[in-house]
Amino acid sequence: MTTRRLMAAGLAALVLAPESLRAHEPRRGPNGGQKVDIGSNHAELVAQGNTLRLFLFDAADRPMAVSGATAQAVVLAGGRQATVPLTPVGENLLQGTGDFTAARGMRAVVTLTLPGQRPAQARFTPLDQD
Repeated sequence: MTTRRLMAAGLAALVLAPESLRAHEPRRGPNGGQKVDIGSNHAELVAQGNTLRLFLFDAADRPMAVSGATAQAVVLAGGRQATVPLTPVGENLLQGTGDFTAARGMRAVVTLTLPGQRPAQARFTPLDQD
């Protein structure tokens, strides 16, 4: 490929990239938290005080049963790291508390294991959304 063709291909990729990236950008969920893909499903993380609430949805955004699920979040907030176990407390809700205070700039990595499935991970910045 000539240099001119390579440059044209690169420019085309840049023009098309924002549309394809938007599909994977975090979005706000129905509970006001950040919603991202986790495995073949969706998860919404709500952080408030020292509590994390993780809502699960299937690929069609319908609430998903969490009985038998296990999860944990590794939270980085205020320059400190905390591991927070999340346990089922509702139909599609896992919840846990830990040694952190939710604030802008916090980050969380959630590892979720659903019955009969492999663990899946998702990264969240729950308070840094628009």
